[in-house]
Amino acid sequence: MNTGKDIKKSISYKILIKDNSTYFKIGTIVIKAYEGDILYTPSIKIALKDTHAKEIDHISWHASGRVSIKYSEKDYDIIQTKEDRQEISKIGFQEILKDTIIDYKKLPQYTKKVISLDVVFDINQYSGVVSFNFSIVSGKLIVAKHLGQNVPIKAVKNQKVNIIDNTIRALGHHSGNSDKMLQYSLKKESDVELKTGRQIFICHDMKIKNQKNAQ
Repeated sequence: MNTGKDIKKSISYKILIKDNSTYFKIGTIVIKAYEGDILYTPSIKIALKDTHAKEIDHISWHASGRVSIKYSEKDYDIIQTKEDRQEISKIGFQEILKDTIIDYKKLPQYTKKVISLDVVFDINQYSGVVSFNFSIVSGKLIVAKHLGQNVPIKAVKNQKVNIIDNTIRALGHHSGNSDKMLQYSLKKESDVELKTGRQIFICHDMKIKNQKNAQ
């Protein structure tokens, strides 16, 4: 019998680009098992914008809806409060972030063992600018769309334009949001100019709620 003692407080996995037999690390996703918070740590410390001096340690999307950026142990910003953003449990579809990388070969090489939970994008001979895209979608709405209902979601598996590779992961039963799927994709980008080699864009609340009548 599972008493709950075997459940870890959090799970984590790497976001990787595979170029032949070499892996490059984009970042790490952490999911707090009981709280339902989602954390993203870029593989290198970067500023949120070219004009922003502080470098990101990690970004947190809290179950309550609050979004915060941590720079150091005692330095963080709340960029959206729980009053400004819907709770994760109420999300129907939400784009979370876009992490644009000018030259992925300048990312840290990942030499540790790759596990089945890790997200691995096969670059497939592409050598240009890429972006890592992350969104959340309700499983109920994926089914509803499959059944022909008009629901405002973007299922990553159905996207073809500029997509290099994509995959999904469950947010997990023990996060309190077993209905939610995390969608990850690697896309080709063009006409991108950055003073730095990388930039993260955090998406605002799209206000797309989970529909109670979705079957």
